[in-house]
Amino acid sequence: MKTPAEYQDIYIYGRHAVMEALSAPLGVVSKVFVSPARKDAELITALENAKVPMFALDVGKLPREVSDEAVHQGVLGIVASSKLLLTYKTFIESLSISADTSLVILGEIQDPHNVGAIIRSAAGLGVAGVLIPQHNQAQVTGAVIKVSAGMAFKIPLVSVGNVNTAVRDLKERGFWIYGLDGESKQSVSTEVYDRPSVFLLGNEGKGLREKTQELCDIMVSIPMHPRCESFNVAVSAAIALYAWSAQHPASVLEKVSPLSR
Repeated sequence: MKTPAEYQDIYIYGRHAVMEALSAPLGVVSKVFVSPARKDAELITALENAKVPMFALDVGKLPREVSDEAVHQGVLGIVASSKLLLTYKTFIESLSISADTSLVILGEIQDPHNVGAIIRSAAGLGVAGVLIPQHNQAQVTGAVIKVSAGMAFKIPLVSVGNVNTAVRDLKERGFWIYGLDGESKQSVSTEVYDRPSVFLLGNEGKGLREKTQELCDIMVSIPMHPRCESFNVAVSAAIALYAWSAQHPASVLEKVSPLSR
């Protein structure tokens, strides 16, 4: 089984993503490639301050890890995934748990754009961390970081070997486990979130696996007009997390923790 330290480095692209990565306190960026045609004093200063080496980027010959369709703006960076992704043990042992604590667990989500959008919503709505399975799940890539608008560097991303094992441990630590299911009679907007909360998000097509669903304390759904069959998983996550955050205004106040990005 792979650990985060064994993952390959991640190519990130676009000026905004690289600037956000350079501002991260963990020093996740190992090097940056900039097109000679790009004159960007602010970027160069940020590289110098972070002590990150800069190399010339040949925009006609991008690394194979970067799609030709990527909107890179003449700026690429390499991020060490071993520093971007925390182990579950490191994360949970440092987490201060209260009724204002919530977590998101991704359950075999395949679209990198959904993963990036969920990370962005989780960061903006005060979630304490996003747990990402190592298998059958879209991993953190340049596309994920791009869609997250740099929020992948602002919220703890946690690698987990087995979702069900992590869920059982979280239940023992006092978390209430919510699974999103469009068939549930319980609405996300009327549920009372008075305990530490975990939101489990299932696969785009199949939803949550049966054994994972059995571990949930309650399944919740999002009320919607009959003309709409369902929302995609990223939109559903944003709505559910907003419903939780509205009951926990302290979650969106600025605060500093050992795991803050």
